[in-house]
Amino acid sequence: MMPTGTDPRPRADRPRRFLLGAGAFGALAARELRAHAEVLVRDPRLGGASAPLEAAGDADAVVLCVPVQSIERACEELSPHLCGGVLVCDVASVKTLPMRWMHERLPAGVRILGLHPLFGPQTAVEAGTIAGQRVALCAPEQGDRVPEPAATDRVRALLSPRLGLRLIETTADEHDRQMAMVQVLTHLVGHAAREMDLPELPLATVAYTRLLQMKRNTEGDTPELFEAIQRLNSHASDARERFEGAVHDVLRRAHAE
Repeated sequence: MMPTGTDPRPRADRPRRFLLGAGAFGALAARELRAHAEVLVRDPRLGGASAPLEAAGDADAVVLCVPVQSIERACEELSPHLCGGVLVCDVASVKTLPMRWMHERLPAGVRILGLHPLFGPQTAVEAGTIAGQRVALCAPEQGDRVPEPAATDRVRALLSPRLGLRLIETTADEHDRQMAMVQVLTHLVGHAAREMDLPELPLATVAYTRLLQMKRNTEGDTPELFEAIQRLNSHASDARERFEGAVHDVLRRAHAE
């Protein structure tokens, strides 16, 4: 087991990033980061090219690119290999639970940061770049998990201007409160449009075209992503109740004689 105090080993001149997960977003993150750092990726889908878990101990930063449901276990598996001072980030769609798990499951001295890219891999592919997209940054408000100012400044510099992202700093709870509207509602509507199999129509209005876009945006959703957005955000149930009530009222008016 590696020590949990400050790592005395010298670092290479080029920063090293360890990414756990090579799904759609993990692959995108690895591609974008390779211009700025040495990148090691662990994922069984990579076969022999997958980095060993122990390599996380040599990284300056570890990025958890796994589903929200896997973050707690990922922290437990990484914990024996991490030294104090390393920065661990997640890129999940909710922030309160992942940041709590990182706080509870990682060794003392490990610093944490919550990130949420407000775009998906499909958006990046269609645009041909991630430049101009937005990313939320949530730092712990107090305690020994707060990153050193220099570390946070390096993250800010990497995200913007190097990667060209627009940075929005907020708290984990405020992030989840807003996502209960931004994601919970839009994914409900998008999935409903998928269930109806809404077609492309020659007489489509701008509003209908936007509805079709919401449908397309959710077509690549995994069951894990839908579950995370709808069930792992503590503010989601309130947003759904308000949405259901509003739909009920609108339908009642529509059916009124």
